[in-house]
Amino acid sequence: MAWDRQSDKARQRLQDQLVREQVRAVAAGSAYWKKRFADIARPAATVTTVDKLGSVPAVGERDVSPTGDPAAMAALVLHGGERHFALHASGPTLRKALRKKAIRSREYPRIVARETRATSYGWTGLGFRYPVASTRGDLDVLARTGARLWSVIGATADDAMVAAVTPGSVEHEALHYAALGAGSPALFPGVDPAEVALAATLAPPTILAVAAPAAAELLAALQEAGTPLRQLRTLLLIGAPSEDERAAARRALAEVGAAGDAVVLAAHVPSGGRLLWAECRPSGGGTGLHSYPDYDLVQLVDAETGEPTTDAGELVLSQLGLRGSALLRWRTGDLVASIDHAPCPACQRQVPRLVGVRRAALVVATDTGRPLDLRSVAGALAGRADLADWRVVVGSRARDGRQQVVVHLAPTSDPGEAAVGAAADIRAAAGMLPSQLVVAEDGDLGRLAGQPLTRRMLVRR
Repeated sequence: MAWDRQSDKARQRLQDQLVREQVRAVAAGSAYWKKRFADIARPAATVTTVDKLGSVPAVGERDVSPTGDPAAMAALVLHGGERHFALHASGPTLRKALRKKAIRSREYPRIVARETRATSYGWTGLGFRYPVASTRGDLDVLARTGARLWSVIGATADDAMVAAVTPGSVEHEALHYAALGAGSPALFPGVDPAEVALAATLAPPTILAVAAPAAAELLAALQEAGTPLRQLRTLLLIGAPSEDERAAARRALAEVGAAGDAVVLAAHVPSGGRLLWAECRPSGGGTGLHSYPDYDLVQLVDAETGEPTTDAGELVLSQLGLRGSALLRWRTGDLVASIDHAPCPACQRQVPRLVGVRRAALVVATDTGRPLDLRSVAGALAGRADLADWRVVVGSRARDGRQQVVVHLAPTSDPGEAAVGAAADIRAAAGMLPSQLVVAEDGDLGRLAGQPLTRRMLVRR
């Protein structure tokens, strides 16, 4: 059955099977997950369904690497030999390898190495930058899902793409294999507008992929350079654009003389992931990011507590069938208004769609420029007996516009001791302190100004 036409029951059966296979693979091959299952006293063999996986506590970057050391993320990479290959390779691959083993025994170790060894890496991360590994089989998945993405955005092999994305990033790798999988020409000139303009002049694009915050500025630069964009039909905003970014991109697209049916669509790889989700062309970007249920399991947790939720919350990603870096119950830092499992009203694909995504909302820069993980701050404050309540307010400082993160505390006992204890716990959990800690009366916290990220996390524009 087609990947985007499965019934709820068929999809559930498939995902249960894939969860069993993925959990078995990562428990055998990942140093982090071996230790993780032991720490939570949960034998991996007992995680046999999506529901049972949902009871495993979600984790993120700082759980794997508390000090923000990219090298520590290597514990997520699966390492397997012949036994691991025999247990987890697909049936056709295993049968082909065994035939080779019987005929040419020296070929078998090479096949095992190709299927279990990481062959390429893409850069990702929120709190710090680290590589995600892919095996050769994972790259095949990138190409297959990339061909699906082409279909979702209404592109064909006749389309040509210019991608203004950071070289070496997971977005760059995903777009590269998407073009290969779809059989479309693609150029990757980097993010310098002059280089993008040159590439677009040499090969006029029908698809322009660009990071969402840079889209309007890039289009303006291309217009100023006289770059012909009459054939441009799809402006692909990489990174779950905000409404302001989307509106600015639409205005800029209207000014550059693009094709009459040109549309602005979003595409997004959540932090830690590798597969690029996109909005469908028939919806014009109105029905959310379409995921791949046979490779992605998307769930939500409360951003403050990490507990599963069916309301708006933080996106948790488990990737199924990928054997490079192992993501299970991975906290991405993205906030999602909802996950819609009903068929898309525009394109009728029956896949989970992520609606109202705010990318990287839970990791912010402080006034020093360093990233602060708000999830770690919440984890340090939640449940403290000496606090009646607390708030975290993120916003620009009035006098110079620098970003600051202010933690407001309502102590139940000695204010000084509560503030010192909270500061120590925040430093231990987040690796640094917020810009400021303020002791306030409990009733004052409900009157703090700001747009809520969560119940206790606010953003001031």
